[in-house]
Amino acid sequence: MRVKQLLDQLLPRHCVLCGLFSGCENLCPPCAAELPYNTCACAQCGLPLPAQPDKICGACLKKPPPWDETVAGLKYQFPVDRLVCRFKYNRNLACGQALGRILLEAIHNKSGPRPQAIVPVPLHRSRLFTRTFNQALMLAHQLSKPLEIPVHHALLIRTRRTRAQSGLDSSQRRKNVRGAFACHRHGLKHVAIVDDVMTTGRTLEECTRSLKRAGAESVTAWVAARAVYK
Repeated sequence: MRVKQLLDQLLPRHCVLCGLFSGCENLCPPCAAELPYNTCACAQCGLPLPAQPDKICGACLKKPPPWDETVAGLKYQFPVDRLVCRFKYNRNLACGQALGRILLEAIHNKSGPRPQAIVPVPLHRSRLFTRTFNQALMLAHQLSKPLEIPVHHALLIRTRRTRAQSGLDSSQRRKNVRGAFACHRHGLKHVAIVDDVMTTGRTLEECTRSLKRAGAESVTAWVAARAVYK
């Protein structure tokens, strides 16, 4: 018996949402079943659609984002916002593991070629110092082994510290991250960029442009949750 399985039997976990025993998972079955899964969404930007999953929404038909596809495991609403905030700001790794598992399942449900590399959205070194970890990098490592895709954590760098995007409108977010990322030349044609939440997509836009300028032909966005932003 593997050590992890033995520990789960001896010390069963508690659900990160309701606190009840959840066996070997971080979410109990009732809480997991009630999460707002993003199962019907625009294939390009990940925004929830009322019907017809994997279609392209009107906004993307009119003005597509620079990346080519989005996979988002959940909608960013209650109680997903609690999971994300506990993971991101309180370093609750159990919440991060739950989010990573759901994103991994959403990726498995997608057909098509897999990317050659996983690239997490980077933090500036000063913010990484104060926060002590990069939630996007932790999600990337959770996806890497089961998908058998390497993580290239140093491929994309943040060249300057930016304001937190929360509290800014779409235009302010675009200005805030403009020119904030750089990428070295590489031979990767298809890359997946990973983050915890996509709101307006301004950060992912800048990351994608940097990756494509450096040689990527296709960029897929993998995010744990997608906000319904108007």
